[in-house]
Amino acid sequence: MMSPMILHNDMSILYVEDDQATREAVSRMLMGVVATVHIAANGKEGLEAYRIHAPDVVVTDIRMPVMDGIEMVREIRRLRADCQVVMLTAVSDLECLLDCVSIGINHYIIKPVDFTKLVEAIGQCGDYVNLKRRLSKQDETLNLLSQAMEQAPASVLITDLQGSIEYVNTTFTKVTGYGAEEVIGRNPRILKSDLNPPELYQGLWSSIRGGGEWECELANCRKDGQVYWELAKFCPLRNSSGAIIKYLKVSQDITERKHYEESLRYLSTHDSLTNLFNRAYFEAEMSRLAASRDFPVSIVIADIDGLKMVNDNYGHDKGDRLIRMTAELLLTTFRAGDVVSRIGGDEFAVLLPRTDHETAEAAVQRIIHEECRPRKEKNGYARGLSLGVATAHDASEIYAALKLADRRMYKYKNDKKERAKPQYQPEDDGLAGD
Repeated sequence: MMSPMILHNDMSILYVEDDQATREAVSRMLMGVVATVHIAANGKEGLEAYRIHAPDVVVTDIRMPVMDGIEMVREIRRLRADCQVVMLTAVSDLECLLDCVSIGINHYIIKPVDFTKLVEAIGQCGDYVNLKRRLSKQDETLNLLSQAMEQAPASVLITDLQGSIEYVNTTFTKVTGYGAEEVIGRNPRILKSDLNPPELYQGLWSSIRGGGEWECELANCRKDGQVYWELAKFCPLRNSSGAIIKYLKVSQDITERKHYEESLRYLSTHDSLTNLFNRAYFEAEMSRLAASRDFPVSIVIADIDGLKMVNDNYGHDKGDRLIRMTAELLLTTFRAGDVVSRIGGDEFAVLLPRTDHETAEAAVQRIIHEECRPRKEKNGYARGLSLGVATAHDASEIYAALKLADRRMYKYKNDKKERAKPQYQPEDDGLAGD
């Protein structure tokens, strides 16, 4: 039942009238007003039609056989309390009017029907129906957005203009360890760690208060005090007039990525077996010291005696253990600010900034004294280090000092070989301290 001149093409009407002539005349007019018209001859038929079709508006007579309009509307209101109803009647007595008021009739029109008034009443009912639809759609949209925020893999936090937290989602509580009730009303600084520079926060607040966005990496603290990293984006939220009313933070936990990056950085500068600095870092420090004011710079070169023999006769595990023991000896001998490096398989180098030759030589003698202590080892192999030291007094001497320390180390090694050759018993399978 469609018409090209329909005024409300998204509405449906249930029209209930027991008089056939009136029913036919009014229904034809209604078909030009709304998209769909359902017709019934009495209240009982109308109630069944309503249950089946759930129309937007009910237009009904009052006095009808089987079930009158008042009773039908009462039953309809039990199904939907806010159903829009237009009552058409030739009766104008007070009792009928009170009945209509008691069941909340929206419009009351006296017969014979003034079609202009009926169309106006239907239009007002349609305004309510459309408003309800928009609100329902908005509620649905808000519900979907709320579900999306709750189920989002990113942490979401909203504050008022003073920085007090008003909302956090489920991911936030999982990442931080705080329940929503523990943070609502508090400032986000409860997550703050000491790893972020003050100027980062200054830039953040300056940007979002000015209406801009801010993105950065933050080191924050969970409830248990554990530090975690997040990639966070901050932005202002505005009302329909464009005024800033809230602040939004959306962040992703990047702790694993940061740990991986830190591991890569560490591996790029450290030896995996000893955790000493590696050759690349040693060379970079040489260049840095050459351009610094940390002179005099002393350099110590150390080489493990007989590492190949240990590897060949007792296995690489024993050789690795010997390398680690040497690394520990060097670390305990030199200062925390000195650069102790493993620059080869059995070779170590130490950079000593602001250290004269006498001080460096004294450190080397402490190592030699430790190495020369009498000891009886099960395999007869007395481990030892050959060492050389040289000092640069300015940038022009630093690389020459490195070569000189290396030559002195080899001279020391050769002198030791001349004095005594290492003894070992291949049939034994242990090292000192086993």
